[in-house]
Amino acid sequence: MAGVSALLAVPKSVTPQDVPEPWVVPRALRRVAQTDAELSGEARAGRLDVDVRALGSAMRAYGCVDYGGSDKDVVAARRRVADAAQKALARGERAVLELRAFQLESFLREVARWETTGIESDELRELGGAFVPLATRSGWIDQGHVRLDDAVRRALFKRRYNELGLLRGATFELSLDEQRALYRFLLRFPPVDEGPPEASFRRPDTDIRIALAADTYRLHKIDELSRVDPTYPRELARGVVLYRLRRFALAVEAFRRHLDKHPEGPDTLRARNYLRAALERARED
Repeated sequence: MAGVSALLAVPKSVTPQDVPEPWVVPRALRRVAQTDAELSGEARAGRLDVDVRALGSAMRAYGCVDYGGSDKDVVAARRRVADAAQKALARGERAVLELRAFQLESFLREVARWETTGIESDELRELGGAFVPLATRSGWIDQGHVRLDDAVRRALFKRRYNELGLLRGATFELSLDEQRALYRFLLRFPPVDEGPPEASFRRPDTDIRIALAADTYRLHKIDELSRVDPTYPRELARGVVLYRLRRFALAVEAFRRHLDKHPEGPDTLRARNYLRAALERARED
């Protein structure tokens, strides 16, 4: 037993491949979805104030302009949304939450309809703006199906809503698990424009360029995620990505920092193995 334990403790050179993903609690996401459903139900059952409904109209108008308007029109429409949001907030944050949940429910329904029919409705453009073209360019569409799961669709919609309306504070912020779900998706599927899908347009260096751009994007998202979730193993994740970018000396530093912070833990042996691989490659360079 002692001999086996000793062997397991000795690091071996293992090529870093998978970026650690944030831990997401499904039950917490279900609670968020239930809250959204309750808020949407309240919006349908009640009568939203005229200023709150004006915000909903401004959001829809912005979506249309965002889909096909000029930059000047987009800026003007965004200003109108922010102005309408301030008036709506004067009626209470709860009312704005109900409106957001109601429009979120409609957005989710229209995305599902697009996946079924392939028809991009006016309502989808109003609620999501250039969602379908953006998802297509980002590589988030797979045979007519949007790769975003329910939690990510909700998180992206609410984050966009908050940004457009300049909605600040804990009332409107995404929950920790919503943010974890969103960053998990972005680490898996970085929104990198792959260009024309036809093989005849692809050159040998295209895949390398895409991989480099994707991992550079991941580095930024890893830093953002660690600010949102301090429990996320930032240095371990950075080490993996830096290794893949062939920045071996920086990967060595990242793995060492992780081990300094976490000399014991579930990722310790993996970090040691990665560190040994990075040291070997750094010496070769």
